[in-house]
Formats: sequence, structure tokens, C-alpha cells
Amino acid sequence: MSDYINNYHRRILVIDDNQSIHQDFRKIFSLESHSETTLTRIETVLFGGPSADTNRLAFHVDSAFQGREGLEKVEQALRENRPYAVAFVDVRMPPGWDGIETVIRLWEADPDLQVVLCTAYSDYSWEQMIEDLGHTDRLVILKKPFDNVEALQLAHSLTEKWKLLQRSKAKMEDLERRVAGRTRELEAANEKLKAEITERIRAEEGLRQAQKLEAIGQLAGGVAHDFNNILTVIQGHAHGLLEDGTLSETALESVREVDDAAKRAARLTRQLLTFGRKQVMQQEHLHLNEVVRQVVRMLHRVLGEDIALEVRCAEDAPAIQADRSMVEQIILNLAVNARDAMPKGGQLLIQTKTVETNEEDTPRSPAARAGRFACLSVTDTGCGIAPEILPRIFEPFFTTKEVGKGTGLGLATVYGIVKQHLGWVEIESAPGRGATFRVFLPASAKPAESSVAPALSPKPAGGQETILLVEDETPLLNLARTVLQRQGYRIHTADSGAQALPVWARHGPEVDLLITDMVMPGGLSGLELAKRLQAERPKLKVIFSSGYSVDMAGRDSAPSPGFTFLAKPYTPHELGRAVRDCLDQQPQPSSSRA
Repeated sequence: MSDYINNYHRRILVIDDNQSIHQDFRKIFSLESHSETTLTRIETVLFGGPSADTNRLAFHVDSAFQGREGLEKVEQALRENRPYAVAFVDVRMPPGWDGIETVIRLWEADPDLQVVLCTAYSDYSWEQMIEDLGHTDRLVILKKPFDNVEALQLAHSLTEKWKLLQRSKAKMEDLERRVAGRTRELEAANEKLKAEITERIRAEEGLRQAQKLEAIGQLAGGVAHDFNNILTVIQGHAHGLLEDGTLSETALESVREVDDAAKRAARLTRQLLTFGRKQVMQQEHLHLNEVVRQVVRMLHRVLGEDIALEVRCAEDAPAIQADRSMVEQIILNLAVNARDAMPKGGQLLIQTKTVETNEEDTPRSPAARAGRFACLSVTDTGCGIAPEILPRIFEPFFTTKEVGKGTGLGLATVYGIVKQHLGWVEIESAPGRGATFRVFLPASAKPAESSVAPALSPKPAGGQETILLVEDETPLLNLARTVLQRQGYRIHTADSGAQALPVWARHGPEVDLLITDMVMPGGLSGLELAKRLQAERPKLKVIFSSGYSVDMAGRDSAPSPGFTFLAKPYTPHELGRAVRDCLDQQPQPSSSRA
């Protein structure tokens, strides 16, 4: 079209019922029929000077003798993409359309067509023609009889005008295309930016929630640690009183109540420690399916008859490196949570499968990452979880249940266990549509180990060995010393790692066992104390005790395999058994650790 506009735009259509009029127009618009003198005169009138090549100004003229024929030629020219620039139309063309109706039809087909309406003013008045055709810059009235130069001037002017209009339209269309293309690019960039902003907001919300839970976990773990020290003292003295044969039955009943309450409190603190990821872990390579099947045996009693339980274990579910009892606790807590969401009964589905995640899959959770994972999902048909509650469900002590119906630690415990195992939890729920909890645990490359029930330890026996007891909690120190002395051991005590060094300097050669708390004030932890003493006595046996996890000090600084760990709170029997078992162990071969 652009080439046509530049080189072949001088197409004129003459519509008149008089044959001679067509001949006249052809003579006027065909420069080859004029002499050089005539050409020079015409160009001088039109342009002010002769042209270097007058043949370039020649027009292509087509003829139509009625309005309908003219319309057909205009429509055909448009189909061929060779439209006319100007149409000279006679007003009077009996018996068909007159010039006014013809022009109206021509503009309906080609709105850009420039029209010269030839009239003697006897057919229509100027006002009537303007009224019928409207005010427009596409129309010129040529009064008959007209001068040849005047007609030629109109042809030149209107074809140039048409060409400029087409160029302007072409540029506008090109501009519109470019604007539309750029708009699409900007819209795509805007949508991408919106998605990134939404993802960033979601990630920031997830990070804030994770930081909030982390802070709550630290607080809960610290509280639980202090309570474990207190509970160890309470349980220790309660056990001592229970073994005292001089108490009345009434007094013994009270002591039993105290002991039971201490045990319940100990379970509560264990849940807090689990949420804070400071619970003791005894990891092994086990098969998730096996753990699920073992827990399911007791779930039927827990869930009740009005809940239908279905289990789907994928045969290719991978082994995981995890604490068996903690994984059992995850399944049990999620199942109980689902049961409570279905007070009128429902369906509970437990599934296992292998999940391969990549970088594109991980935005679902801030803790998610690429890799191979074992996925445990628990789906219920219960009441669902409201969106405003979802961010808080893992907070300890947060519950929507009635008072006395729950502690608010079930899901917090699940969260803590999963985080401690370097996994994450995803939730899919809506009010009235149930809920699905998906737990992702890292898959292990090692094969799963068979489940073997641990043998019961015999009742602890005493001994005459010498023990260095280091504990910064004075009531606990006194209790442990009393318990061990009653069992026949010789005890030296210190209330910090720093205070233990001079005691070791005096009695080190006779000490058979070091029992030390892991976290103590004074700048010397139990782990550092044990390393210093074993540097002098490599065969010195050590029991670490703490209300925290054995690995709370960090993976690089945790005790090496073979060390005995005694978790608080412990009973006098558990303390005596741990001491006797440690002293009776065969010496471990020395090994170096990076």
C-alpha cells in the first residue's frame, strides 16, 4: 500500500452519463495530449515553474456512466488495494442515482475518497447539497462550465491531499500497532510485576510467620528447660517419699497426685521443647509406611466408630532419617486434630508418597526447597479452617476448641518436629471443605531399618565408683547427689564448669564418671568441660544431662557417638539406671572428629 501511495496514487474516477464529458476529462488529465507550451503554462499556474519531468504528473482516469457503476468500480478498486484518490461526479445522471445519492454511496464504501461534484447550480442549490452531504473537507463543488486549468488544479491538489491522508493514516496505524505492542508488553510486565509483588508479599508474610514461630519456640523452649529442672526435683522427691515406708496411706495418695501432676507437666514441657526444636532426637533410617501402619493400629480406638479411616501408602515411599516416636507423634496429633474437626463423624485419609520438588515448585512455603522428599498427608472432611486462623494454627496454646478440650500444643508439636527434621508443612483448607495437612520430610538414600522393640532395662543397681556431679541448679544438684549416695556411689559436686576444674584437680585420678549439665553459666559449658577432662583422662566416662536436646549446641559442637545423654526431667530410677549402664559400658575405641 505504501508503494501505491507514493507512486500510483493518481487514480481518478469520472462518473457522468455524458460520453463527451469523459473525453474532455481524459484530455485535461492526460498530459501527453498537450504541447510543451501548454504543459509549461499549466505547471507555471499550478506550481510557479516548469517541472523537470512532466510525464510524472499524468493521471490514470477510469469512467463510469451511472452511480451504481461508479460504486462497483470503487468497491473493486478497494478489493484490489488500488483505491481511487478522486472522483468527479456529475449531479444530474438520469435515470439512476443522481450525483448526491451517488456520493453518499461512494463514501459509505470509501470514506477517504475525495469528491468533486460538478453542477450548474440549476439542479440543487448550494445549501441543499450541503444539507444532504454535510459539511466535509472531502467535497469540492465545481461549477459548470469549468476551466481546464481549474479542473487540473483540483486533480493535483486533491490527489496530493489524498496521498497525505493515506500517509498520515499509515503512520497512525503503525503508531497504533507500536503502541498496542508496547501496551501488551507493559501489560505483560505489569502482570509479571504483580505476580512478583504478590509472591514477595506472600514470602514476607511466611517469613514473618516463621520468625514469629521461631521466637515463640525459643521462648517456649527456654520455659520448658527451666520447668524440666524444677520437675526433676519434684519427681525426685516424690519418688523418694513413695519409697518411704513410714508415710500414711493418705500422705502416700497425696504424693502420688504430686507425682502424676509432675508427669503431666513433663509431657507438656516435652511438647514445648518439640515445638522449639530442642527435644532429644534419636534418629534412625526408617520407612514412613511402616510407621504409618503401626500408628494406624491404635488410631481406630482414638478416632471412634463414626470416623471412616482410609490409608493409602505408596510402595515407592522413600526411607527417612527420623526419630520414630516423633514421626508417630506427628501422625497421631494430625489425626486427633482431624477427629476434633469432625464432631459428627466423617472420613479421614492418610497417604504417603514420594515428591520431587524443584525451584519452580518451592514458592508454596518459605521453608520449601528443591529435592526428594517423603510426603505424609492427612485429609479430613471436617469444618475446615478459616483464612484468618491459618497463620496462627501452629502457635503453642492457640486453639479454637472449648476450654478443657485441648491444650493448643498438638499442631505446635507437629510444627516443631517437622522443623527439627528439616522439613516443612503445607495446609490446604477452606471453611466447610475440610483440611489437608502435607508433611514433607527429606528422603534418605540409606535403606530403612526394621523396627525392633527395645529391651527393658533391669532395675538399676548401685555401686562404689566415684562420680563428679556438675549442676548449676542447687536443688537438682542436691537431689542427684542424695540419690546417688543412697545407691553407694562416692560423689564430688560443683555448681558450674569453672568450679568443677579445682575439684577435678584434687580428685581427678579417682573419678570414674562425669555427670554434667550441658548449659551452665560461668563461661564453660558441660561439653567443653568434658573435652578438657577427657584430654587428661581419655577413658573418662561422661553423662550429659539437659532439659534441651543433645544437639542444641550445634551439629559441629555436639557430643560424638557413644556419649550417654540423660534428658530432664528424670526420675531417681532413670538416673541410677543411666549411671550404672554408662559405668558398665565397654570402652569405645578412640576416634578423631573434624
